Amino acid sequence: MQAKNIIASVLTKKIKMVILIFLAIIVGVMAKVFSALIIRNIIDRVILESGPLLFWTTMFFIAVLLSVGLDIYIKNASLAIGTEISNALAKAVYSAAIRAEISELKKIDTDEIVKRIGVDCDVIGNKYIANNWLAFIQMSLFLLTVFISMIVIDPALGLLTFVTLPLVYMIVKTTDKFIGKVNEKAMAAQEERCRMVREDFEKVRSIKLKNGIIREEDEFERKSESFFKLYRNIGTLKEAVNFKVYDLFVGVALAIVLALGGYFALGDKKPGTIVAFVILTPYVYTTFKRLLSLKINPSTVRGEMKAIDDILALRSEIKAEPITSLQELHTLKFENVTYNSGDERIENVSFDVRRGEKLGIISVSGNGHKIIFDLFTKLLRPRDGVISINNCDINKISTLYLRDLITAVPQDDNLFSDTIINNITYPLPFDEYKYNDALHKSGLKEYIATLENKDQTLVDGFSDELMQRITLANAFYKDSKIFVFNEATSALAVREEDAIMNEIFKLKNKLVVIMTDKIYYIAKCDKILILENDQVVEYGKTAELLQDRGSLLSRLIKKVRKVSAS
Repeated sequence: MQAKNIIASVLTKKIKMVILIFLAIIVGVMAKVFSALIIRNIIDRVILESGPLLFWTTMFFIAVLLSVGLDIYIKNASLAIGTEISNALAKAVYSAAIRAEISELKKIDTDEIVKRIGVDCDVIGNKYIANNWLAFIQMSLFLLTVFISMIVIDPALGLLTFVTLPLVYMIVKTTDKFIGKVNEKAMAAQEERCRMVREDFEKVRSIKLKNGIIREEDEFERKSESFFKLYRNIGTLKEAVNFKVYDLFVGVALAIVLALGGYFALGDKKPGTIVAFVILTPYVYTTFKRLLSLKINPSTVRGEMKAIDDILALRSEIKAEPITSLQELHTLKFENVTYNSGDERIENVSFDVRRGEKLGIISVSGNGHKIIFDLFTKLLRPRDGVISINNCDINKISTLYLRDLITAVPQDDNLFSDTIINNITYPLPFDEYKYNDALHKSGLKEYIATLENKDQTLVDGFSDELMQRITLANAFYKDSKIFVFNEATSALAVREEDAIMNEIFKLKNKLVVIMTDKIYYIAKCDKILILENDQVVEYGKTAELLQDRGSLLSRLIKKVRKVSAS
């Protein structure tokens, strides 16, 4: 789905609010014009003919109150629609990014995703649609209604008021172009000034040796004076365009209205008409001024729309996956699995793990075990071969359900800037029994007791060992049917690592895969897979491999014993 479709969807869902905004705009505009007409009526009829002054004064008050109230409602409703659009875009971008394949996410910098969500979505929803488009509609309707009203009241004065607007437009646009050129010169002068400063301090030693300090100070003063002169000119021009030009036009228009009105007042013109024009004329110029500042051209947000569409187009890892549940798990298999992407590759990897078994994987060289780790949870997908659970291809299993089945524990830090307890229970609801069991297995209970804020302590500045313990506690808390540990205890001291590994080996009725470079842990597993140069060089039951003195496992154990003995 593209950004424009999301915007259209939100506007369709909020169609009632959109209609109410349009009605509020129409009624609010009419209330503003009506208030001026009431004053005209009070002056021309009520005062001169001793009419019902209280009634018309009350009507004027109601019209002003209605106008103000509707303006507030329109602003709030516009912001509501704008924020709804921004929120819908942000949610779509976030979901598209977080559900994208890892290989797709590598194409986009994290800061870019943050900018799309935090800045671009707000620009489109709140600034472009709420603050520009809806404001443009409101102001356009106001000018149209005032124009019609003025023409009806007095065609000559009405045309006189509006005929000057094109002249205002031309003056503003011409001045804007001139300011733009002056601004470019100012930016160039600032860049040259900064370039000089940068070069001077890069070559400060040479300047001192050549006794050029006075010369450089004079040059810096000259460049600074040039820049600030341009800066002052820009400020003066902007002030003139933004305020003084409009004040001048309003003043001239009012003078003409009063002069002509006074002249015609000798004939058939009434003073109430002149007063109504005096009230409405500043509104016309102020509204026109605001109208010119609005940016409604789609090209204004074309860059933001394209950037958002680029993220929405990322290939999702969650595809059409019909299987959302399995019966009791009994096997997990890799069958001739091959993966290659850049420097990452494995070829024809095959193994199986049954419930209650533990498979040890060790890489003599290369990073093949890391690729296998990511393949388990579909962070990566094989180029060839099949990964299956209960003989069911995991590509047919819901990705979210698969990750409920598998607890994958990486070597690197994957904790959040949150409390210990929240990191341990993430993403599941709190369960006291499971929580205490996880603390016990990970050896965290005694340590947490020493902390001032206990398990409410924020995970910040902790040692690598403690971070790994919290990560392992999270794995024990999740208690999935399949466990995959990738160097999950590498930061622990020997005694603490032994304690944790004992807990891992105690896991019953689970499918457990242990990836480590420590052969003595691998040798405790039921089956072993040995990789070298990202290819399988040995696989089988541990007991059988140990009986074969020529096996690579036997040689690796023998090598470790020699090192330990020495």
